[in-house]
Amino acid sequence: MKTITLYILALSSLLLSGCSQKIQDVSATFNETAFGIDDVELSADHINSLPYASAFVKINDGATIFMVLALAEPNPVTGVIQLKWMSSDNAMIVTENGRIVKTLALPHHNLAQLQNTTQLTPSVQPDFATLLAKQASWQATYDWMPNYHYGYQATVTPLIGQKSVLTSPIWEKEVTSLNEYISFPALDAQFTNQYWIDDKGRVAKSIQFLGPEMGTIEMLILKPFQS
Repeated sequence: MKTITLYILALSSLLLSGCSQKIQDVSATFNETAFGIDDVELSADHINSLPYASAFVKINDGATIFMVLALAEPNPVTGVIQLKWMSSDNAMIVTENGRIVKTLALPHHNLAQLQNTTQLTPSVQPDFATLLAKQASWQATYDWMPNYHYGYQATVTPLIGQKSVLTSPIWEKEVTSLNEYISFPALDAQFTNQYWIDDKGRVAKSIQFLGPEMGTIEMLILKPFQS
């Protein structure tokens, strides 16, 4: 694989209150992203030199791109911190505790919203430390764009897998795999999201579907967000 020249997109100043990357840093965050038919190659020194949370991302089994956290702010409904990862062409992936809850400007399909509706009203989604301790199903509502496909109910069933060792260019850690089986009765459809959880209950890697037959996003968290 050849090394791809990185294009740096400086983001405009972001107004934040309360939380940080440490959050004061997020307001100065820029996004460094590589696109192309080849996977990006970055040295450990280069990744470590950046003071921002970062990840390797693959969309629909495409080339690996390097993304830096652009913004961290509370979910206005639940208060859970949302991490917003943005590419140089303004595509965005939003995560909460490692789950993808929204995407913008991706080709073909976008996840407009993912909510926990177990208690009928939107509530905090189960975190993975809790699920590793007690596997319990929960109810979710999915909204998709384009064409306003809103309000699709799903049952999410977790299943703990095996322990293994996961590596990245800057770390090696023991992880526990956890699959979430998502089924949609109204669509007669289902898919499985895969997560690898570290000893702190954080998602180190994931492969997640946007929806049934809507493609996948693979994320390997290089430097996790520090609240």
